[in-house]
Amino acid sequence: MFASSFRRHLGSVARNARPSSVRWSSTSTSPPTNVWRRLRLLGGASAIAATSYYLGALYPPEFAHLLSPRTAPAPLHPDDPAALAHIAELEEQLQHLPVLEAHRQREDKDQWYETRPYLNLPEERRVNSLTAGTLKGPGKLAIPPLVRSRHDAAESWIFIHVGRALCGHEGVIHGGLLATLLDESLARVALLNLPEKVGVTANLNINYKAPTRADQFIVIKSKLDEAKGRKARVSGTVEDMAGNVLVEANALFVQPRYAKLLNSTAVRHMLGEPSHSKEPITPGTVAPVPVKLPGGAQTLVDSKNP
Repeated sequence: MFASSFRRHLGSVARNARPSSVRWSSTSTSPPTNVWRRLRLLGGASAIAATSYYLGALYPPEFAHLLSPRTAPAPLHPDDPAALAHIAELEEQLQHLPVLEAHRQREDKDQWYETRPYLNLPEERRVNSLTAGTLKGPGKLAIPPLVRSRHDAAESWIFIHVGRALCGHEGVIHGGLLATLLDESLARVALLNLPEKVGVTANLNINYKAPTRADQFIVIKSKLDEAKGRKARVSGTVEDMAGNVLVEANALFVQPRYAKLLNSTAVRHMLGEPSHSKEPITPGTVAPVPVKLPGGAQTLVDSKNP
């Protein structure tokens, strides 16, 4: 009887222990499965994050440059051999810009001439000029702008390289500088269409369409909208070499009433107007002569100081 009771007790213990054993077995295999699953997810996320980081570092998107730009080194001294080499390299790049080469081969190319106006500015005036003097040099306006202009003075394209030392926000050209370049570029078309070739800016309206990245070539396209008496209205755009419009502008230029008292020959000389224009510059002590530059560009230089 005692043995029978003992067997019943053992059977009861065995029945009670069996489910718990199953439950333990089930739960004991679950934790390793969850751990491996989590490790795989973590590894995959880490791989995606690392790949994205390195791709972003190698090929950063446009907004990344604007939000976290890389600081550029200070401009080189103008007499530094590295600066001279850099300027020569930029001049070589300028002469082989696809946009410029295509413009030189246009069907109406005979109606256009090419000039480098800043080269005609006397040194005593250049040193006090903002764009031809103060802003001249490596990292700034490193090379003289190249102008393609119609002989009838109705339109011009001006190719300019803007360096990293001309920024407002790091890596982005200062909007005030673009306004200055537009003012001078539009003025060139306007002044050549005023009776005495002398004028002042009455108003200048600018719409900034996109950031202008530093250290690139831009082209300022200007065209005459209207010339009437002492007033000339001109419009233009700033574009990159891909044809993206960065800035739009229009302006009104007015010839002062005292303009007839001034000698406009020097102004036309500095603007780079060719001697075979519709109103030729009268030969004299300051009359310019055409000079060929590398790449086939033509400029006008004082015959007394070539």
